[in-house]
Amino acid sequence: MSERRRKARAKVQPAPLNIQLAAAEERSDKSREVRNARMDRLGAYLMDVSKYVLTVVMITSLFSDMTDYTVLFFISTLLVTITLAAGLFLTRK
Repeated sequence: MSERRRKARAKVQPAPLNIQLAAAEERSDKSREVRNARMDRLGAYLMDVSKYVLTVVMITSLFSDMTDYTVLFFISTLLVTITLAAGLFLTRK
């Protein structure tokens, strides 16, 4: 390697600390945005599950020939409440 190249390499220094910190903060902001977007989608999915369970129970109760609906309504109400609460919690801003 020539002397000129060696001197040019020796002069290259790492970026100042404030620039490195700014780059790290920008990366963490992007990862936070991605995480928030995923949580929003998961919350929307859970709210959809809640609606579908409620719809299925209503339709089943109309067309079914069951005599005891209390267990079905209790379990479905519990499931709907849990999934709806989780969905609303995940989508809050």
